Amino acid sequence: MGFSGSLKRVREGQKGAPMPPLRVRDPRPTLTTHDMNQFLEDMKRALAGEPGRYDEFVAVMRAFKYDMMGTAGVVNYVEVLLAGHPQLLREFNKFLPWDYIRSHGPAGGNGI
Repeated sequence: MGFSGSLKRVREGQKGAPMPPLRVRDPRPTLTTHDMNQFLEDMKRALAGEPGRYDEFVAVMRAFKYDMMGTAGVVNYVEVLLAGHPQLLREFNKFLPWDYIRSHGPAGGNGI
């Protein structure tokens, strides 16, 4: 007792089957709540002289949480909101999905 089917038939049946899409694993380290809190503290410090900007950022994040704004909208809004703060923009990139990351000048420089 064994395989009673034709190997040719098995191979023909597999030819038309689409291959599942390859998933590329994000090579970045997994972020923690501590990382998020550190980013928010850095942001408060950097925006201390610009009242309302931090609150506006929190409002945008709240809108995203409640599906009132999509990822692309949040990225564009935050990019404008944090213009002039390339280090904050680079830190914000860490929290974005892989396909939304943008360049904001050299990491060691003064930015754009």
